[in-house]
Amino acid sequence: MSKKYKFLHDFFKIIEELNIDYWLEGGTALSAHRDGAIFPWEHDFDIGVLKKNLDNKLPILIERISNIERVIIVQKNFPFLDNIIQIYCNDKVSSPNQIDIYLYTEKNNNIYMRWFNSPLGVGSLVLKSILYFLTDRLSKNHNNFFLKTKIYKIILNFFLYINYKFYSSTYHSFPKIFFEKNKKILFCGLKLNIPFMIEEFLEYRYGKNWKIPDKSFNQMGKWKTSKARPILRQNFLPYPKIDYDIYNLTNYADQKNK
Repeated sequence: MSKKYKFLHDFFKIIEELNIDYWLEGGTALSAHRDGAIFPWEHDFDIGVLKKNLDNKLPILIERISNIERVIIVQKNFPFLDNIIQIYCNDKVSSPNQIDIYLYTEKNNNIYMRWFNSPLGVGSLVLKSILYFLTDRLSKNHNNFFLKTKIYKIILNFFLYINYKFYSSTYHSFPKIFFEKNKKILFCGLKLNIPFMIEEFLEYRYGKNWKIPDKSFNQMGKWKTSKARPILRQNFLPYPKIDYDIYNLTNYADQKNK
């Protein structure tokens, strides 16, 4: 095993031991299937997971990952779990040195992932600034007395609910049939899950020219035109469950890495 892939090997060992179903996601799936190698400029590794399969396993997943001295950020430090968990490796050997777990929710015949903490619409920049300010104070000082009081939680929940009730966000959306079965692919020295309908998935995500490498895809904003990225109301999916204990879990992980 190459030393630069030890981060990935340690992570997927935990994922398999916890029996968490996943698939390679986004650019990671593209590079694995089309190129057989990680893009030279890539620093992160993406996987997709159905949120319902991870909710009850989050505490043990965080504890296990913290035991291998990694930093974990849940939902950009917001007090809920909706669409993303990020895991960082600080050594100078690992490449990639970041793993993003994208969480999807099933609805009708599709699966959806929304960016709840990135609202779109009139006044959204102000709302987003307020949300990030409140959450930044909470994540860094969550043991502070004021931040534990009902009035603080009411303020935060008020702005989160305004976001939910009146704003939209960018979603990732795919037909559920793409992920009803997975198959294995050898990538980075590991046998990893990839959607069985991988070519249909990649065309839906990147367009009909996905087989042709395009270094300008991200830089030129071509990803914004993907039909896999609709803009939908925040309330298209249920209101996220607020859970302040997330900070106790991630704080435990952070303290072990200081």
